[in-house]
Amino acid sequence: MTAAQLEKRRVRAVEHLADSQIAPVGTFTVRRALPFRERHSVGPWVFLDHFGPFRVKPGEDGVGPHPHAGIETVTYLLSGRNEHRDSAGHTGIVSKGGAQWMTSGRGIIHAERPLAENEAELTMHGIQLWTSLPRALKTMEPRYQRIAADNIPAAQVEGASVRVIAGEFAGREGPASTLMPLLLWHVTVERARAFEAAIPPGFEVGAYVIEGEARIGEARATTGNLAVFAGTDGAVRIENAGSGQLEVMVLGGSPAEGPLVFHGPFVMNSVEQVRAAEVAYRTGRMGVLED
Repeated sequence: MTAAQLEKRRVRAVEHLADSQIAPVGTFTVRRALPFRERHSVGPWVFLDHFGPFRVKPGEDGVGPHPHAGIETVTYLLSGRNEHRDSAGHTGIVSKGGAQWMTSGRGIIHAERPLAENEAELTMHGIQLWTSLPRALKTMEPRYQRIAADNIPAAQVEGASVRVIAGEFAGREGPASTLMPLLLWHVTVERARAFEAAIPPGFEVGAYVIEGEARIGEARATTGNLAVFAGTDGAVRIENAGSGQLEVMVLGGSPAEGPLVFHGPFVMNSVEQVRAAEVAYRTGRMGVLED
């Protein structure tokens, strides 16, 4: 696309700029950027935790068995090596650049832990996100996708590179099999450059700063900030305003199908669905997963 074409394309303004909050998870703490007071979702995405970088203690660190229902959980690694296990019998190990993508549906118990094989993998760093499932799929059968780093395509554009985990960008299709229209891109913006991209009409979209300093519309965002763009039409533009590379997670999609009822690890469409998930967990109908 030429510079003249970019100038003519409408770029979305920033509606909210949220700072992440520190929260405990398993044996470590995270930066929790979504949900926040003004927004419970960005497209179908209802949760974003940024963990690390921290040095793991083999055999000690991780998140033990716990339930989920009504959502998909996505763990994307920036560094380290991670094992997934769940009560439906799925297992998978991914390293830097890979993702664990689990659909909880009616209910499942899972656990994740670091499994470092070398010095570099002792540093754990990544993003965990949740999507809310569509109403019709809230109680579907659980499933799991192991997405290896080598299977995630990368697109090189002027001033930036984009790893397409889900959705489409520049003719590259992400490997994740999704159950609702969405996108998930890991974008690296070079120093003193900018990234601009068209977003499918009707998509809400946000940008989380993993590392660096960005200018997004009139807002200045740094590590731990989530910028949520206004409206559901127009392109997004993210400028690198720092002295090094800028790392950003761009997430979005069609708006979540509400109402959304949050209750710990369950995100359902009604209180009755939440109660049913709690009963299923307590009575063992979600299965069993040993420590």
